[in-house]
Amino acid sequence: LHPQDVRPVSRTDSLASALYSEGNYWKLMEISRQMSLDSLSPKYLFALGMSYAALSETQRALDCLKRSVARDSSKLQYRYQYARMLSQSGLYQDAVEQLTVCIALDSTYIPARFQLGLTYAAQKKQVEKELAIFTQLIERNPNDFVSLYYVSEALKRENLLDSAAQYLRRSLAVNPRYLPSLISYSNYCNGRKNYAEALENYLRADSVRSDNKDLKFQIGECYRRLGDLQSAKSFFKQAITMDSTNGMYHAQLAYAYFTGEQYDSSAMYYQRAILNDDENPQYYRNIALVYKKLNVTDMVIQSYNNVIRVLHPEVTAYAYSDLAAFCMEKLLWRKAIDAYQRALEMNPEMIDPYYFLGTCYMQIPDNQAAIRMFETFLRKTANDPEKKGERYTAQKMVEYLRTQKRSK
Repeated sequence: LHPQDVRPVSRTDSLASALYSEGNYWKLMEISRQMSLDSLSPKYLFALGMSYAALSETQRALDCLKRSVARDSSKLQYRYQYARMLSQSGLYQDAVEQLTVCIALDSTYIPARFQLGLTYAAQKKQVEKELAIFTQLIERNPNDFVSLYYVSEALKRENLLDSAAQYLRRSLAVNPRYLPSLISYSNYCNGRKNYAEALENYLRADSVRSDNKDLKFQIGECYRRLGDLQSAKSFFKQAITMDSTNGMYHAQLAYAYFTGEQYDSSAMYYQRAILNDDENPQYYRNIALVYKKLNVTDMVIQSYNNVIRVLHPEVTAYAYSDLAAFCMEKLLWRKAIDAYQRALEMNPEMIDPYYFLGTCYMQIPDNQAAIRMFETFLRKTANDPEKKGERYTAQKMVEYLRTQKRSK
């Protein structure tokens, strides 16, 4: 090229780099529309590709970065950023190939090794390679708290939870405020029912990032399990303020009120949970327990009927059985009979309903039906030693009812 032809290209490259470094991405793209990509230098293409990436125009970013690598294959930074974009786009195998070349070009280039580890981690398929990379990084720098965290994540996927926790402790020893490690270690403690230590770390995480609604919820859960209902309710309410549409937040606040025997408040928050998730059978089941405490019989029955409405068919029988038991408590014998019969229709293998049906029929009274139910129960439990007490009572009831029948 003639020297006069070189100078404009150099100025163009400098302008592109300056606009990118200043964050003036739109201006760079506007200028670039007047040019052919084939005419652009690797440096210009790199700046343009990174500008597209910053504005989430992934395909254009990949195209420009790929061109920059093709035109200057020795430039490590071009290839590394191209590999990062490939990985972020889910093109993991292509990313691995580019990162492997980066490491071959410069074995001391740590960002490429780290990105390769992240790429393997994103795939969740090659844990051994993932562990090898992050372990090597830790060997080079024992204070690499981020790599320590990623080793723990890989170990968790292998269900080596205690080993993962050791790496999390090491990560937090280096950086006590590193949020991913804080949350992961808190969850580990929570899973081990070490609620005091989980709470300590959740609170520290909350001090790092106070706008995390799930953290607020987990803190509330820890306080609830530790018996500090006042603090639990406070954090549940904070979570609800951040996301009022999450039924679970309302439900756990309701449960905290239930535990504290504040049944009116408990009912109110279970109602709000149901408004946000009206297909969750557990909410209806729990509010039924609240209404039982409030002695509102109609609402208990309605709640159990809602449980039955939303349950999967294979477990509906148990909901009918729960409803029947409540009706028996309230001496609503015919409603109990109807519910037990429905339970048996849904699951003919159930046995206990026959025993309770015998009791209900005695109260109507319908002695013949009662005898039939008790005898069915006795026949079905003939080889069940765990039902010895109920069998004795059922046998006595049959004998008594037959005596009543003869006396008539």
